[in-house]
Amino acid sequence: MKNVEFHEGLPSDIHTLSNALIVIDDLMSELSSDTKLTKLFTKGGHHRNLSIIFIVQNIFHKGKEMRDISLNAHYLFLFKNPRDRSQIIHLGRQLYPSPTKFFREVYENATSKPYYLLIDLKPDTDDSLRLRSGIFPGDKYYVYEPR
Repeated sequence: MKNVEFHEGLPSDIHTLSNALIVIDDLMSELSSDTKLTKLFTKGGHHRNLSIIFIVQNIFHKGKEMRDISLNAHYLFLFKNPRDRSQIIHLGRQLYPSPTKFFREVYENATSKPYYLLIDLKPDTDDSLRLRSGIFPGDKYYVYEPR
């Protein structure tokens, strides 16, 4: 593919990249304690016009840097995963302390029709648009709001 580079692990020149989309997959354990990734999320994205997609299999991975990375993410995409719903309940309590079952119901609804929920955490996003699915062309668009 033109203008696409593939690397194993984080590229050594990642601190010099700008105006780029970076997709990091299958590196959750290796990078969850690495300050380079945290710096990308806290400084790189905004100051160097980077979009970073960090694919993780555990929302609350215990790595030393994961909380800072998570708190600086603008979007979370949650996919259907029946294995550990307690993570979804915990995240729901963080986002919507009351009513507690609202977020779980939204998650179940959104992931029942293939198969994701978008959580928009950008500070300037209207609260009524925080939870969405069906965002791609041809999909039926859904917005979920607390009652």
